[in-house]
Amino acid sequence: MAEVFEQPDFSGYLRKKGGQIKAYRRRWFELRGKHLYYFKAQNNKRPTGVIVLANAIIEEDKAKKTQINIKGSNLARIYELQAENEHDYKQWLDELKKAIQYKPENDRASVLEMEKDIFKDKTKQETIFSEDRETKVSLDDFELLCVVGRGSFGKVMKVRKRDTKDIFAMKVLRKDMIIKENMVSHTKSEKQILQDIEHPFIVGLHYAFQTDEKLYLVLDFLSGGELFFHLKEETKFDVERAKFYTAQIVLAIEHLHKHDIIYRDLKPENVVLNREGHVCLTDFGLAKTHISNATPTYTFCGTPEYLAPEILKGQGHAKAVDWWSLGVLLYEMLVGLPPFYSENINEMYELILKAPLKFPNFVPADAQSLLRGLLEREEFKRLGAGFTDAQEIKVHPFFSNIDWDQMLRMEIPPPFVPQIKEDDTKYFDTEFTQERAIDSFAEVAQDDEGANFDEFDFDGHGKVVKN
Repeated sequence: MAEVFEQPDFSGYLRKKGGQIKAYRRRWFELRGKHLYYFKAQNNKRPTGVIVLANAIIEEDKAKKTQINIKGSNLARIYELQAENEHDYKQWLDELKKAIQYKPENDRASVLEMEKDIFKDKTKQETIFSEDRETKVSLDDFELLCVVGRGSFGKVMKVRKRDTKDIFAMKVLRKDMIIKENMVSHTKSEKQILQDIEHPFIVGLHYAFQTDEKLYLVLDFLSGGELFFHLKEETKFDVERAKFYTAQIVLAIEHLHKHDIIYRDLKPENVVLNREGHVCLTDFGLAKTHISNATPTYTFCGTPEYLAPEILKGQGHAKAVDWWSLGVLLYEMLVGLPPFYSENINEMYELILKAPLKFPNFVPADAQSLLRGLLEREEFKRLGAGFTDAQEIKVHPFFSNIDWDQMLRMEIPPPFVPQIKEDDTKYFDTEFTQERAIDSFAEVAQDDEGANFDEFDFDGHGKVVKN
């Protein structure tokens, strides 16, 4: 790196709001003249972006004591930054204001020199880098090992990245089927959510890329298998095991709701164990962003056994649908079947809307109490409804022995630890694993208005692999 950049004018950690989803991420910032570079970590040599302060305006946010907003005619959007404490806030505010007023003669030359050193490419001397820059990853970078699942638009394969030998799950989606079923916006939303959300109990996205025919999402490979697989093998779980899984799901849903996302597809097939026995939510194809209790959505979607009454009634639904589905899942984990199950779907819908909630004698009283709260048909009376966080659920007596901070840090030992050997797929259905792992032929998707996947690609190189 050029000598002029050995020391930044000022540096430190700030939290920066991301793109479409209102999530703040902790980033290392370095102020160099009129350019505020940000990195994923302090020791990273390559920045993920830069905010050009020329002609910018620094605003203090009176509503948020430690927030600084940067806007200007040269910027694509308003950048919202949060300092970690009052002291850092005052220092950053002072340094940013000084930077805007400062007029060095060689600032532009210095910036170009830095970019040459960072990117090793004298033909590309951009001063703006995108956190969502086009990835160089393609299907050729992965060895296809086996099929572990299949859905409406494609399949999921276990894969190995050729250079690092890391194991991932690759979700392959056919563009022609996505377009045909009007699922373009859902698919793009799924990718964006997975790209922007980071949580220990939500599956991580590492790469996204595409061909003319298909979309590829490269995700954490969760080797412990779906709860659906384990319930099929064991019928039901003991109370403490069901409580453990439910608590981790509560934390995941709480995180989504804080970012105005509803999940809408909670079921045993979409809750998968990692190799240590912790759960992760997967498959965000039905998730909806920008949802608050004041802005319901009306799409009829989900799995029949898990549909909330307000979805069946078509009266509009919001975040409380996820708490209803959690109640159904907890009931199934404790009893072995969903509470209103019937092989006849229309009859099951009637049961969901009208049937009394009944419990076998072996379901503990505190579990029954929690389930009555979660399976409340009146949406606004439901436990957890109307709240940004899940505190009302967390303080319920059923969870009295749960330390939520320890649970979030994964410091509580899971009640079941998958017994997994290297390259083991014992917790996946042989219907899939015996299938040949190939990237099968698909028709080239025809151009269609609204079917633009130009911004689908993503390179999350450096994200921690959890399996």
